[in-house]
Amino acid sequence: MLPNLILIGFMGCGKSSVGRRLSTLTGHRLIDSDEQIVQAEGRSIAKIFAAEGEGYFRQVEKQVLESLIGLAGIILSTGGGLVVPPENRLILRKIGIVGWLDAEPDILFERASRSGKRPLLKTENPRETFDTLRESRMEAYSDAADFRFDSSGLSHDVVARGLLEEAQRHLHRFEG
Repeated sequence: MLPNLILIGFMGCGKSSVGRRLSTLTGHRLIDSDEQIVQAEGRSIAKIFAAEGEGYFRQVEKQVLESLIGLAGIILSTGGGLVVPPENRLILRKIGIVGWLDAEPDILFERASRSGKRPLLKTENPRETFDTLRESRMEAYSDAADFRFDSSGLSHDVVARGLLEEAQRHLHRFEG
């Protein structure tokens, strides 16, 4: 059986959409860390950020992540900043194989800009904020990931199949 598969990456990389396809392909249950936070808090991420700030949000995010240790048969789609705290990277590796879903910066920005649900992009210069934030997280993504997969120009179905193939190469981490 395929171990849990965790999708990390910057906003707009397709973690949620690809996660749904991976869930269908594998039969694993899809868990979205942001949805878990919204459920736990009873309010949107934007409202959490506005009322409590990013620090509080990150604390709740870590609690949600810790609650997943020991679960089997899941695809976990994470929030873009979940990997920033080093302790979260360690927790991720206890949960499953970590795949970094990436794409060209222009593609990521275009995708992320389509949604009005990005509290971190509600700034005077969203592209500058996007680029600075993305660059600041690159090392954390690299450190957390078992592998990196570039989704630029690929359909969600092709990306899901490619991620599965790549995850198969990392099964050794979970074999006795």
